[in-house]
Amino acid sequence: MRTSPVLLAAILSLTGCGSGQGPADTSIAAFDPPPAKEGYVRLKTQTVPDVQPGGDIIVCQYVMAPFDHDVDILNVGGYQSKYGHHAVAFSYTPTGNEVLGETFPCMGSEFNVNSGTSGGQASGSLGAFLGGPAGATDRGNKLLPDGVAFRLKKGDGIMANIHVLNTGDTPVDGNAVIDVQFADPDPSRLIAGVFLNLDMGFSVAPDAKTETSTECVAGSDVKILMQGNHMHDFGVSATTEVVHAGTGAVEVLHDDPQWSSDMQFNFVLTRWGVDDAYVLHAGDTLRTRCAWNNSTADTMTFPREMCIGLGFALTSGDSPKAPGCLNGKWIPEFL
Repeated sequence: MRTSPVLLAAILSLTGCGSGQGPADTSIAAFDPPPAKEGYVRLKTQTVPDVQPGGDIIVCQYVMAPFDHDVDILNVGGYQSKYGHHAVAFSYTPTGNEVLGETFPCMGSEFNVNSGTSGGQASGSLGAFLGGPAGATDRGNKLLPDGVAFRLKKGDGIMANIHVLNTGDTPVDGNAVIDVQFADPDPSRLIAGVFLNLDMGFSVAPDAKTETSTECVAGSDVKILMQGNHMHDFGVSATTEVVHAGTGAVEVLHDDPQWSSDMQFNFVLTRWGVDDAYVLHAGDTLRTRCAWNNSTADTMTFPREMCIGLGFALTSGDSPKAPGCLNGKWIPEFL
């Protein structure tokens, strides 16, 4: 898929604008993360300067040149400065116009839905999700089980998608580092990709509780390793479930009956092992239900709020992308 600038990095953000309200708070902007762990390569991002109070800024940056061979990624971590929402790595396929360290605005969010351009400067195809820190602290957790990796294909480089959400009352600078554990490809290693049931068409009414549901019929069998949900700070509850073809029986994959705003940074996941992965069969319906309590006077839509069934699944062969659902449509290779 090719992306429009509006969809380039698909899950989060209203872009904020600096308005010259004064210099960034240097005490908050000070950023001195611990060293990268042994066996990890640190990718440093460029500072996102002067994010004003209330600013909701997402930028993309090219942080690693393309490889001349396939590489596996066993884990991704890192750190952000205060008010960092996420710093997520994606692969990109270059066109020859990319410049390492180049920073450009990109609308969207933590997980990319397509690929895109940046005012004519960046035209590479944004590819597979590779992981990265959500929030300011690397909790040291290994996302994928042993024997499973993300795959960076020959000719692809790494792009960072960085989100700073300034909920304070002074301007801040946003900083981040992404730490990557690389490995040579191993034929016995399985490849995983992010698995999404993503709805971008909902509307959350002002001063009211709103419920919505998004459904998608699976076009193929998928082995799911982890399943969770993703909302933002006005979420009340979220559930992802499977409606089995033929019987109509409903099976809950993951339920968050009481959502808290902290959960948008700290995903709660139901996990299965490689040998007993949950199999979503072709013809089954994947359904994610969400509820919000909007205490503001404004109607909320994507990406200010979100309703996403979020997980990770095994891909087909050595493909870096798993299938997924976008607005009720099954996509064979999504992210």
